[in-house]
Amino acid sequence: MENQSVMNENLTREEIAKIDRADMLGRVLSMPQHFLEALPRAQAVRLELNASRIQNIVLAGMGGSAISGELVQSLAYHQLPVPLSVCRSYHLPDFVDRHSLVIVSSYSGNTAETLAMFEQALLREAQLVCITSGGKAGSMAEAKGLPVFSLPPGFPPRSALVHLFVPLLKTLHACRFISNPEADIKETAALLEQLGRRYHPENEAPQNAAKRLALALRERLPLIYAPEIYQAVAWRWKEQFCENAETLAWHNVFPELNHNELVGWGQRREMDQRFQVIYLRDHDATPREIHPQVHARMDLTRELIERTGAPVIEAASEGQSLLARFFSLIFLGDMASVYAAVLSGIDPTPVEKIDYLKNRLAKVQPA
Repeated sequence: MENQSVMNENLTREEIAKIDRADMLGRVLSMPQHFLEALPRAQAVRLELNASRIQNIVLAGMGGSAISGELVQSLAYHQLPVPLSVCRSYHLPDFVDRHSLVIVSSYSGNTAETLAMFEQALLREAQLVCITSGGKAGSMAEAKGLPVFSLPPGFPPRSALVHLFVPLLKTLHACRFISNPEADIKETAALLEQLGRRYHPENEAPQNAAKRLALALRERLPLIYAPEIYQAVAWRWKEQFCENAETLAWHNVFPELNHNELVGWGQRREMDQRFQVIYLRDHDATPREIHPQVHARMDLTRELIERTGAPVIEAASEGQSLLARFFSLIFLGDMASVYAAVLSGIDPTPVEKIDYLKNRLAKVQPA
């Protein structure tokens, strides 16, 4: 069945399980429960950080372990009194020193790039917090007596997003850099529980936005556009379509894309029409969150894109808090990516190309 198109978009949960053998769909549907599990886990970790010494924060991580930092960076944009950077590299920025807080985020605990940054942070005497399910990072943190948020094992890292994300909120709140996120976390869990019923396999495509998105992508490549504050959410959509549905995907944000990418539309219409543009919208955003001109830019840009023959679909956030609105769209994107995989006969859990690359790199001796 793998890599063969599945024509019936209204497959039952049992039929989906024949393709989705590791139950990625079940992991996504469990996201509301992940919030309720992650909150007490994070609250139980004792942090003794010298917040007055912190002049900058760096989250060191890769892939699914790094996107949590991007989300917090956007979520706390108007609260943080110090800059927060996400470093996806082998090297920490040179500014990291004893006045830095470095948060090492590696679900597996064995990510080569993250371990390299961990060692650099130790040498530079930065304050450190570790978020991991174990591995070398967990062992290093334990040996140094560092605070560790121990995550439940057995997840593909991308499906452990909530478990990686909530400890970041706990850390920033412990430093008094953000307000208490507990109420927003509980609101988000309740909202996702409702959305889970709406996007469940038993609901057919006309009433199921996740299935409709997956169907729209059968012959097209996803191109996700969003307001700048939703950059991390758009990035998450791109990552999930690449990993779960094994398709190339891209993302960009307003207003920046109006200063360059917009010009690329219309000259090669036969190529433009291979894309399915997906707008991530937030009609309830405050002017501080999304400048009113951004909404106008999105409307005008949609007109220009549709003139090329490329279709545009809009997905709107739900919820009250910004955290809930972020995750309402993340949840929709995650569900759509799994349905897109299943419709193409692809098991959404294995990442064979990444495994191949890691195995080959392990045999390469550093110069």
